[in-house]
Amino acid sequence: SNISMAPKRQRQAAPKKASPAQAAPAPDIRELLKRCSRSSLESLLVSKFDGGFLSVEEVEAQLVPTAPPSRAMLSGTERVGTGAFDELDCDVFTAIVTELDLRDRLQVATCVCKGWRFLKDVSHLWTSMRVAGSSSESSWRDRGSHDRVTVSNSGLTRLLDWVGAASLTELRLHTGDAALQPWTVTSTLSAVPAIKVLHLGGKKVNAAVMEATAKAAFAPTLREIHIGEDVAGSEARILSMLQEMPALESLSVPRGRVSAPMLRTLAAAWRTKRNGGPPLLSKLTLATSWGQFEWELVCCVGSLFPELEELTVDSLSVGLDVPLSSNEDNAAWRDYQAQPKVRGAVDAMPRLVRLRLQRFCGYDFYACSSEVAACLRAVLRAAPALETLLVLGGELTSTRNRADKTLPRPTDAAGGPPPPLP
Repeated sequence: SNISMAPKRQRQAAPKKASPAQAAPAPDIRELLKRCSRSSLESLLVSKFDGGFLSVEEVEAQLVPTAPPSRAMLSGTERVGTGAFDELDCDVFTAIVTELDLRDRLQVATCVCKGWRFLKDVSHLWTSMRVAGSSSESSWRDRGSHDRVTVSNSGLTRLLDWVGAASLTELRLHTGDAALQPWTVTSTLSAVPAIKVLHLGGKKVNAAVMEATAKAAFAPTLREIHIGEDVAGSEARILSMLQEMPALESLSVPRGRVSAPMLRTLAAAWRTKRNGGPPLLSKLTLATSWGQFEWELVCCVGSLFPELEELTVDSLSVGLDVPLSSNEDNAAWRDYQAQPKVRGAVDAMPRLVRLRLQRFCGYDFYACSSEVAACLRAVLRAAPALETLLVLGGELTSTRNRADKTLPRPTDAAGGPPPPLP
């Protein structure tokens, strides 16, 4: 009767009525197995281990009693068929993933199952990104860390597209020697307008990259920047970049790219951009793995950055240099070394609470106890609020042809311990 009531064109095209045998097609066993929990499947396999066949009805019987309760999954699909994870609340599951390293988080969100891909839309999982060029593993200073991903040029672009670069607030990027090209870094910086923390390292961080950083949308509101020792930019180029970041609260610059005149120019530029207000810098790190910073740098930072609360100097020149064969007979070198390195008053640092002086002896320099004490007395007088002091003596090393040379004077001055500190 239904067919006779249909329009003529539909009545002519209507299929023949299905036979009773075709009315109920057999369910797809593969789809049924996907809807069974792991524990149910294990029970079925154990029950059939000694013989017998597994029927569709037995599989269907396991669906209803073990089906997990439905729950909202943000913008993702239901977690079904993932074993014990089916029973986890979404917030608990996300909290577990939050504790993983970045590399593991990416694998969990992309490679485990479709039900876990909702993690892509949990924004706080992807606000911090630490990436390195595919050949920069050995050049990364903290290469013991696993909280970073190794990428190629195209891989970095795809990664930022996947996580949503606009929501990124922290980017730590190391190019390696040649793994990530400057054009990749500049395009990356233009795609992350909201970052507050930026670390740049690697030989491909050159003048073009620093110019792009200075022009980036995030520059006026950036809170922290770390510049690696192996970057290719000059002191002038770094100064030009930093001048566009008047909101900086934490700054780390390497030896060879910073000087007392450079810091004075930088502080003056920040005051201008802040309409006469003092710079906000509260943490300054002078970083190096070789060579020394001049005493003048420590003397001037207090007046330039009155909000300074933490100061770290990797290596400070307060003693003598070990004579090399080329200057053992050099009168000018001997006259320079005869001058005291700790000279001039240290500008007041009224808010300084943490001070780290991390090396007084190194590859070709060393300081005796009295020189270290003179350094500490001068600095501590300028920091009345200091709470934490870390002093590392370092280790005097030498090459084979310098091993038997006599030092100009002993490493510990005669006459007992150094005078008491204030």
